[in-house]
Amino acid sequence: MIPTIRSLGRKLAQTARLACGVPDYDAYLKHQREKHPDAAPMSYEAFFADRLQARYRRGASRCC
Repeated sequence: MIPTIRSLGRKLAQTARLACGVPDYDAYLKHQREKHPDAAPMSYEAFFADRLQARYRRGASRCC
């Protein structure tokens, strides 16, 4: 039961972050491993700066 509660808690936290616009570094790392295994992932700091820039600039496209 405890693992189920922890899993639910993680999913709720992730949903809250997405609703507020906070980027999910763990999801980014998973995406990089699955879709771009030959590319080195950004550091957390670089990822966060990139997501802020992408959020506030106009006309940007997504990776995939």
